[in-house]
Amino acid sequence: MFGLGEKKFIGIDVGTSNIKMVELKIGKNKPVLSNYARVRINGLMGDNDLKASYFETVLPEYIRRMVKISGMSGRNAYFSIPSFGGLITLIEFPDMSKDDLNQAIKFEAHKYIPISLDDVVLSWDIVGKKDSKKTLVSQDKDAPAAVSVPEGAGNGKVQVLLVAAPKNKVIKYEKLASNTELHLKSIEIESFSLVRALIGNDQGNFVIVDIGSRICNIILVEKGVIKANRNIDAGGRDISKVIAKSMNIDDERADKLKVSGKNFLTGDSSITFPVIDLIVGEISRVMNAYYKTDSKAAVDGIILSGGTAGFSGLDGYFSKALGIKTMIGNPLGRIEYDKRLEPKAKELGNQFSVAIGLALSGVDDNLKK
Repeated sequence: MFGLGEKKFIGIDVGTSNIKMVELKIGKNKPVLSNYARVRINGLMGDNDLKASYFETVLPEYIRRMVKISGMSGRNAYFSIPSFGGLITLIEFPDMSKDDLNQAIKFEAHKYIPISLDDVVLSWDIVGKKDSKKTLVSQDKDAPAAVSVPEGAGNGKVQVLLVAAPKNKVIKYEKLASNTELHLKSIEIESFSLVRALIGNDQGNFVIVDIGSRICNIILVEKGVIKANRNIDAGGRDISKVIAKSMNIDDERADKLKVSGKNFLTGDSSITFPVIDLIVGEISRVMNAYYKTDSKAAVDGIILSGGTAGFSGLDGYFSKALGIKTMIGNPLGRIEYDKRLEPKAKELGNQFSVAIGLALSGVDDNLKK
């Protein structure tokens, strides 16, 4: 049989308006892009979340058809939960024994999680230690991990990344995978997929700004570890609406103009985009809350992701407004792919970062064995 013995991993990103899938295989101990697919689904997003009814029939049918039509042969599937569907937050504790820390985390979790802990899937990880004289302000929205804690106690502080997702949401994705006839390997909050795809093991400090259709996910990352995560209700659809209204055209035409390469952000343009300034302001608040002083010097760069990252001039606008070098993320940077895809590489990088990050988790786990 063709492809017999090949190890393949499928990352599936169910967004607010699209399903994006990437299949990676291992070639010469490196990840290789073997396939990808995307389909737009109207009406997928409800008031505050993806519509639960779609998980029963609509989404499984779309995913099955995407796998079949694209010719994906892998069966190991990695799903993401949207960033707004879970919690990722950094909490600081006095250095203490493992048992005491376990109890302290459970006690503190109640302050950040608005529902009973019996109704959530909870995990945490120690991500750093600090001098006792330093202080850290925790963020309000944030994600996943596994714990490895030293037994000794000290006078300093430990930073714990707390990750939680409602059990009923996790169960929905488990059933979705089952109905697609794929073998579910893991479910993670998409922020972790983005970090894996766009930063990997880079030891710098970055802010990932993933601008989706309706939600903007802002992730502050130090040396590959999430230290702050915030979501705001702002995205590409807001930019399209401004273009449509300003030019008196329909939304479909505005969507195409948004990614046509036309720069609406130059001084020559009379169109203003309040949503972009809203995102810029939120990025500043995240950095200032975490670093307290001289956040510009502390951050090595802003990384843009999501379909709206392709909005011409956006990287330059962010660089000027924030005073920090801004670049468009390249999740294909550590992946081999057919060079005939080069003309579409930028589009793939903008829109498939989460799916690529998910599939990479399978590749990474397999290569470690």
